[in-house]
Amino acid sequence: MPSPVELSPLEGKDFGMKGWLKRYWGFALAIVLLAIAGVVAWRVWDAAEDERVDAVAVTLKDDLTVPFGKEVRVSDFLEDLQGSLVDDTEIDTERLGEVEVEFEYINVRNKRRKRSLVVEVIDTVAPKIYGSSLYTVNRGYNGDLTNLMMSGDDVDDTPRREVVGKYDLDKVSDYVLEYVITDASGNTAKQPFTLRVVEPQPSSGGASNSLPKLEFAEAKRLYGGEGKKMGVDVSQWQGEIDWRKVKDAGVEFAMIRVGYQKGYGGEYVEDPYFAENMRGATEVGLPVGAYFYSYADSEEEARAQAEWVATKLDGFEVGLPVAFDWEDWGNFNIAGMSFWKINRVAKAFLDTIAERGAKAIIPYSGMLYGSKVYLERIWEDLGHPVWLAQYYDRVTYTGEYMMWQLSCTGRVDGIAGDVDLDVWYVD
Repeated sequence: MPSPVELSPLEGKDFGMKGWLKRYWGFALAIVLLAIAGVVAWRVWDAAEDERVDAVAVTLKDDLTVPFGKEVRVSDFLEDLQGSLVDDTEIDTERLGEVEVEFEYINVRNKRRKRSLVVEVIDTVAPKIYGSSLYTVNRGYNGDLTNLMMSGDDVDDTPRREVVGKYDLDKVSDYVLEYVITDASGNTAKQPFTLRVVEPQPSSGGASNSLPKLEFAEAKRLYGGEGKKMGVDVSQWQGEIDWRKVKDAGVEFAMIRVGYQKGYGGEYVEDPYFAENMRGATEVGLPVGAYFYSYADSEEEARAQAEWVATKLDGFEVGLPVAFDWEDWGNFNIAGMSFWKINRVAKAFLDTIAERGAKAIIPYSGMLYGSKVYLERIWEDLGHPVWLAQYYDRVTYTGEYMMWQLSCTGRVDGIAGDVDLDVWYVD
């Protein structure tokens, strides 16, 4: 018989992966399952740790209210943050009510997270009343008594105005009443006053302009000097102007009316002497600026007016600012604007003018025209220079200003009749 084949101890064995798996598949499976279990356990722990960290990462303040218009950011409402904000978002406070704000932060485990908070924008400011203690009307007066005083609110465009007390407009007498204005948030202002009803008196004719006249030479002596230039502002009311004589009289600049709006919602009208005055002043070498008399009652209207004005100025050398002139304060009660809104309207005009002026061959900026009273009561700092109107022998306004309109009864050779006189602070 043939002898059996003897095998080497190494022959017949599979040393590849397949063989290894055949021999140790159970052990391998156990390792894989352990690894999976470890990953799952780690992920469960990681998620639980994230949940624990995130649960205490952000602590909000108890008071999440903010006054209307106040500049605030997300951080202003965080009592504690275990981590760091990605972006300290500014919160819109220019509308009343609840505002939801989303923000992101990096937690202590260096992970980016999203959160949100809800703040409530509130109005806590009472309306303002600008009036006197006595008003006189004729018997039979049929006007709205709430318009005797100027009043308004910081936020509410249409606050409720009322006159409280008993009176009879058909009976001559004095009536002690109270003016009350209430905004949509329930804030109220009150002012007592006496309404005097009198018998109508026959008209004595139109009042003459008895204000003292101020000769330009005298104005320059009193108010000119180093760092100042003396000038005039003009419109169609000055008629034909001899600009050579004006320049020879010592005038050093001119502010020229571009045009005006014909009441609320009305068309824009170019001043009939605008182009003539611009050419006449620049031909004799006077620096010129411009202004527009506005009844704008919305930001859209104001921007449209600024575009219209800028188009009219194209082709002229405008080196001085272009002013926004809104001064219908006697009808402010019926204009449908809050104090906040009228400031946004002015800013819209001025910002648009500045944008257009920056592209002009000779760049020009915007400027706010206002009297001392309304600069102190109504107008905010809009980020543009101010043209102050105060007819007095000195300025008592404490804010910053670039020009001072000091008189409306100036007299200058080359201009017939009264003209406004101005000081430009060139420094």
